[in-house]
Amino acid sequence: MGLQTTTTRDALVAEVRRRILSGSLEPGTPLTEQGLATTFGVARPTVRSALQELVARHLVVRAGRSLRVPLLTGDDVRDLFTVRLPLEITATRLIIEQARPMDAAERALAGLESLPPAAGWSERVEAHTAFHLALVDAAGSPRLSRIYPPLQEEMQLCLARLRESYPDPRTLAVEHRPLLEVIAAGDVAAAEAEMTDHLARARDGLLAP
Repeated sequence: MGLQTTTTRDALVAEVRRRILSGSLEPGTPLTEQGLATTFGVARPTVRSALQELVARHLVVRAGRSLRVPLLTGDDVRDLFTVRLPLEITATRLIIEQARPMDAAERALAGLESLPPAAGWSERVEAHTAFHLALVDAAGSPRLSRIYPPLQEEMQLCLARLRESYPDPRTLAVEHRPLLEVIAAGDVAAAEAEMTDHLARARDGLLAP
């Protein structure tokens, strides 16, 4: 007997997640068991389980007795980057000091760069996340690789909000090539400065009125 690799619940999690990250489910949108069950033609227990998974991944939040797509405040954005910066700075330093290979990060960035112009924003968000995850994994720290991914789930909500800031969505890939090149050059101070600037630009773009 073969294993079923994709359950109805998993498919529902993936689709609701895609809609949140693409912006088609906007921040503040209520999510109800009955509404999702009707929309997707699935049983309410399946919806309940999917929503529990999305809450655990910080892509859905509880607001009293209801569930909603998160509406990140300016303080939320600042806090996310406050936590994110030292993790990625540490990864950058470890990669250089230990001469760690960055093949996976290079492949992930190539994947982001090769997305066709017609690619949806959620696809670009996924490819962008894959690059940063691969970069952190390149540091070779199991614990760093364990604590970083949940943070990126919330960061993807931020990227969903940046869609209008990229009239040409390919710019998202262009911004990451210099970062990888500076890390590959092996100057710790320069790489840490570039990472700091890279994340500061992203943060400031989210905080801009």
